[in-house]
Amino acid sequence: MKGNYGQAIADFNEALRLDPDLTEAYADRGRGYYTLGEYDKAIADFTELLRRQQHVAFAYYSRGLAWERKGEHGKAIADFDEALRLDPKHAKAYRNRAVAYDCVGNPDLAIKDCSEAIRLNPQDGLAYHMRGLLYAEKGDLTKSEKDLAQARRLGYSPTTRKP
Repeated sequence: MKGNYGQAIADFNEALRLDPDLTEAYADRGRGYYTLGEYDKAIADFTELLRRQQHVAFAYYSRGLAWERKGEHGKAIADFDEALRLDPKHAKAYRNRAVAYDCVGNPDLAIKDCSEAIRLNPQDGLAYHMRGLLYAEKGDLTKSEKDLAQARRLGYSPTTRKP
């Protein structure tokens, strides 16, 4: 689906018109809507996918991302929680739940989630960067600089970020 998301969404619409039970199309169309910034439509597709297949960690994770983009941090946390219940090794779900925890004013849980994301994926420069910023906010500059330096060693910088 790289590139022309509008055409891809149109193709998924047609696929679903022909076969409304084609659950993969809800997932793919939801990703397309998310990429285009149409978060309500993305949420609707991930919700429909979950209605049809309740135990899909990817759908909870993806819907959590859309909730987060809409500023609905509590809903995002709930979806990341469910994604992690279904897939406890989902490093990106920990990292993104850390963002939501930080947004609701819980830096300690955000640091804990960044640490778990790093444990699961030691090459996640963004998680190191985030945790470094969280440590700086808490006044622990030694830990902050250590994490920010590791993020740089891994090739992460805020201008070249890879979510």
